[in-house]
Amino acid sequence: MNIAVFCASSNRVKGVYAEAARKLGREMAQRGWNLIYGGTNCGLMREVADAVLEQGGGVKGIIPRCIAERGVKAEKLTDLIVVPDMKERKYLMRKAADAFIALPGGWGTLEEITEVITLKQLGLHQKPIVFINTDGFYDLFFDFINKAFEESFVSSAYKGLYKVVDEVVEAVAYIADYKEEKMVSKY
Repeated sequence: MNIAVFCASSNRVKGVYAEAARKLGREMAQRGWNLIYGGTNCGLMREVADAVLEQGGGVKGIIPRCIAERGVKAEKLTDLIVVPDMKERKYLMRKAADAFIALPGGWGTLEEITEVITLKQLGLHQKPIVFINTDGFYDLFFDFINKAFEESFVSSAYKGLYKVVDEVVEAVAYIADYKEEKMVSKY
């Protein structure tokens, strides 16, 4: 199984987030799952990739040229693809992935994970999507999302598009046990 992981590239985040990324990498590799990620050698991206590789797992990095040219391209991956732009990176990650996980991250992480949620809402895939809410990182984000449900900006029929968990083991179990559900059409 190929798991796309979206997460921070910042090297300045708290250690609890790095430990969650490493734990996810170990759990994935122990299950024989491969990592699909953004291809950098920094932040939580590096932590999860290194942990998968240390356990003998496969790691595919997909990195846009504009980022690779900044000297942050990972070097010791199973496979590394340099693409022209972010659009191509996201497309190839989605295409290769059997499931999606969001660890804590910033703008890029939010943009990537919300795009796969939107595509699932539109019926363009039925793959599992999980947020790992380490140390309550996503609490305020989901306060906002719940407000969108309450105010009917998003139909409550879509509350099942993704799963929010606190622990890595819960995310891995959710993906391992995932059963596709028939989604209500947006239109």
